[in-house]
Amino acid sequence: MDYILQLDKNIFYILNTKVTASFLDFFMPFITTKANFINIIILAWLTIFALGRWKDRKALIFVVAAVLLSDLATDVLKNIIHRIRPCNAFDDVRILAGCTKSFSFPSGHATNVFAAAVYLSYTYRRYALIFFVPAFLVAYSRVYVGVHYPLDVMGGALVGSSGAVLAIAADRRLMPAIVAWFNKKYRLKAEG
Repeated sequence: MDYILQLDKNIFYILNTKVTASFLDFFMPFITTKANFINIIILAWLTIFALGRWKDRKALIFVVAAVLLSDLATDVLKNIIHRIRPCNAFDDVRILAGCTKSFSFPSGHATNVFAAAVYLSYTYRRYALIFFVPAFLVAYSRVYVGVHYPLDVMGGALVGSSGAVLAIAADRRLMPAIVAWFNKKYRLKAEG
């Protein structure tokens, strides 16, 4: 385990201090800041929910469920594992974004974006690349700006993907039963 953690630290230092560029020093803090995108996400969510088809509305509900479930799992894991963020553990880290005192493993940002990307890629397969490119960029940005180790974002991607898989399973199993129940109830009212 010590070897893996040392390798993780070494890769972190390479990505945080060696593989850098002035463009990335601007772009990565922008892409890693949730506040830069929250208004767009909320507006898109409300528009699709109001104007979209049943499939689109259902996808939005399940995406939110996948993100919330994954986020809860991330919080539990952080409080069990207690891994200190690199920006709090070392003095020679390039810190390009806010460094909180919360624990590092797994990355909440990576968890959230991968939960959304995996579920949306399942629902809208031909757009999978559009969902995964931002997810990878956000995950990479967390290391680049100095607030997470590579294993943190990989762990977050795994937790988020797992939450999405659970949402997909619920979609496949629960939705047909719910639709059948509504159809039966509607038919009974129409006949009565």
